[in-house]
Order: sequence, then structure tokens, then C-alpha cells
Amino acid sequence: MWPALVAIAFAGATTSLAALPTGISTASAALVYVLAVTGASAVAGLRAGLVASILSFLALNFFFTEPVHTLNVAKPEDLVALSVFLVVSVTFGSLLASAVSQRTRAERREREALLLQRFGTRLLSGEPPAEVLGSFASAVTELFPIARCEIRTELTEEPVVSERPDLGVSTEPPEVIPMVTMDREVGQILLYGGQPSRRMAEEERGVVRTFASQMGLALEGIRLGTEATNARMEAETNSLRAALFSSVTHDLRTPLASITASVTSLQDGDASFTAEDRHDLLETIRQEADRLNRLVGNLLDLSRMRAGALVPSTKPAAIDEVIEGVVARLQPLFARHEIHLKLRPNLPNVPIDVVQMDQVVTNLLENAVKFSPQGTPITVSASRWQDVVEVRVSDRGPGIAQEEREHVFEPFVRGDQDASKGAGLGLSIGRAIVESHGGRIWIEGTAAGGTTVVFQLPLKN
Repeated sequence: MWPALVAIAFAGATTSLAALPTGISTASAALVYVLAVTGASAVAGLRAGLVASILSFLALNFFFTEPVHTLNVAKPEDLVALSVFLVVSVTFGSLLASAVSQRTRAERREREALLLQRFGTRLLSGEPPAEVLGSFASAVTELFPIARCEIRTELTEEPVVSERPDLGVSTEPPEVIPMVTMDREVGQILLYGGQPSRRMAEEERGVVRTFASQMGLALEGIRLGTEATNARMEAETNSLRAALFSSVTHDLRTPLASITASVTSLQDGDASFTAEDRHDLLETIRQEADRLNRLVGNLLDLSRMRAGALVPSTKPAAIDEVIEGVVARLQPLFARHEIHLKLRPNLPNVPIDVVQMDQVVTNLLENAVKFSPQGTPITVSASRWQDVVEVRVSDRGPGIAQEEREHVFEPFVRGDQDASKGAGLGLSIGRAIVESHGGRIWIEGTAAGGTTVVFQLPLKN
């Protein structure tokens, strides 16, 4: 109905030229009628162009060809002109309608390709599959005469549904298009027609099949990626368990053995100890208990770090006071070392979790003591650099090779140093805490030989 109305409108508008008082020649009218056929073909397609051609032929004969107001033709040349006009208008209208139709199909295919690429990219980018498939279902109902599109996949618990209430859902069974990849069905697309139901053209059905196959590949990629991630996490967990077992069997047993030996000696009724001996044994118990407590704390912090629960409770605090407090508490640890503090005056307060930052400095100083020869100095400095406060802990130990400096920040890694000197958790926990404060930490070489661990904390959150 629509093509016929368009054809009548264009042909009628051109025929109105006959009402003009000035006479219009048959050739001029024929050219205008060609424009009418062109307009009808461009607006409403081939059928409108054909109808407009026939109506224009009749109107040109009736209103502009002698004798006018009849369908008779007085001159043979007029009959030839009318015949040529009909052939030309039909041919031109057909070609134009075909070109417009091809352009429309090309534009539609381009939109479909862009749509498919966008949804595939969104699926692989990590967005929730249900949201992406929901957008895809909405696009299908907008592009095609589909009243309801339902997508069922392995990755979504509930079907993803998009409906067009204006079409109404047909009572006929839905058309099922499987999403198959690698000889395995990963989902289905169910298409429900509207009322009255209009079946999809084969070309439209082919587009949806292409969508289904591409989406199937994307979903299969997500599934395989998830399985690979789970396998990697499982491997990391097993590695962590093995390292944790190794740490527990050595690092926890060592302080326990020292504590047990000291307590057993004190309980020995036959042994005679001077006051100084008893003080030394009690001091050994205290130091080993502190060591055990710090090791257990590091293991707990490692678990929190793995679970993403290592969240600092920050407030402005003086970092130099934190450093001085740690040095004072660890003073017995420096009995065989020289500790040098180089803290710049008037350091600004830094937003930190004091407890966590105390642990960072403690871990770095304990590492420096473990791997430094007796009598060598350990230097702690703090200064402001632009919009950060920088803390440096330097020792005169064997140093860490350039290629190992990043690796030693991993849990249970000690580089090429003596594996008996700790669990290898201090730097790992330190990095997690510093980065949770928005800072960064790294290792440099010391000019006089040894290792310098540097971390920076931003002055603003």
C-alpha cells in the first residue's frame, strides 16, 4: 500500500503542471515525469518506481499528448516517444531502486558487523556476560521483526531476554539458533515472532546465525580463560602451600626450639644459674617469642593480602616518629651493628596506617640485620622529594643482583642469599602495604656495597 501511495503522490504532483496556464511541451513534461519516477523509486523502492512509471506514462499521454484528455495518439512519433519514455522510466527506476536497496543492505551489514565486533570486544573485555548478552538481545529485536529474543548460555544462570511489547508474542514455537563452537553447543538463541507473525527472511536468519557463531566463540574464549585462570590460581595456591609448609617446618620451629630449650634449662632443678644467666635465658625467650609473633603476623598478613583484605586505615602521622619508635624497639637487634638515622627536620605528616607502616620498617630493618656482617653500619634516612616522602634503608651486606631485585618481592623468595635466614615474607608484605598506601617500593645498590630498599609515600591520598 505504501509504495502505491508514494507513486500516486509523485505522479499526481507532476500532473498538476497541466493546470498551468502556459502550455508545456510533451518533451518537457516527460522529463519532469522522469524526475517523479526517480523520486518514487528512491523513497519507496522498486514497486513504487514501476507504479509511478505506468501512471506517468498514462498521465503524459492523457494531459500532454495530442489529442489531450484522451488516450489516443495522433502522431506515430508521439507513440514512439511515449514508448521510449515508458522503457526509460521503468529501466531508470529499477536501476535506482536496486542501487538504493544495495546501499541500504550495505549500510545494514556495516552496522551489523560493527555491532558484532562491539559485543565480542565487550565480552572479552571482562564485562559481565549477562549485561553484554542483554544488549545483544535488545539489538536483535530492534534490527529484525522479532517480538522476543531469549539467549541461554552456560555462563548465565538465567536466560537473557529482550521483548518488544508493541509486536506481541506469537503462539508459534520459537526458532532456535544454536551457538556452536568447536563441535560443542555453548548456548541457544530463541526467536519469537510477533502478531501477526512475519517470518524472517533467509538473509536476516543468516545474520543471526553469524551473530550466534561469533558470540559462541567469544563465550568459549571466556570459559577457557576462566578455566586457565582457575588452573593458574590453583597452581599458585599449591606453590604457596608448599612454601608455607617449608617455612613452617623451619622458621617456626627455630624460635620454638630456642624457647623450649631456655624454658627447660630454667626448669632444671639440678642446674645452678647466676642472675645474669637467668636474665639471658629470659631475654632469649622474649626475643624468640617476638620473632615468632612477627613471623605469624607476616603469615597472617600474607593471607589477608591474597584475599584483598589488606586495607590501611590512614591518618596523618609523622613518619620520622614511626622510624624512631621501631629503632628503639629493635635496639637489642642492633647489638652487633651501628645504626645511623638521617631524618630530615620538619618532615611533613603523611597519611599512613601507623601499625602497618611500623611493620614495613620493622621488616626492612630485620632483613638488613640478617644479611649484614657484624660491625657494619645500617642507615635509615627519610626526606621529602617533591610530593612524596622517601624512606631508605641501607646495609653493607652481599647485595642483590640486578635481575633478582624485582623477584625478591615475591612471597618466600630470598634471592641468592642464605635460605636459612628467614621466610622470605618481609619484602612481599612491605610491598603490599606500601602499594595499598598509594606508594611504591624498590631496591637499589648501596654505593659502598650492599642493598638499599627505598619506598615512597604520597603526601596526599
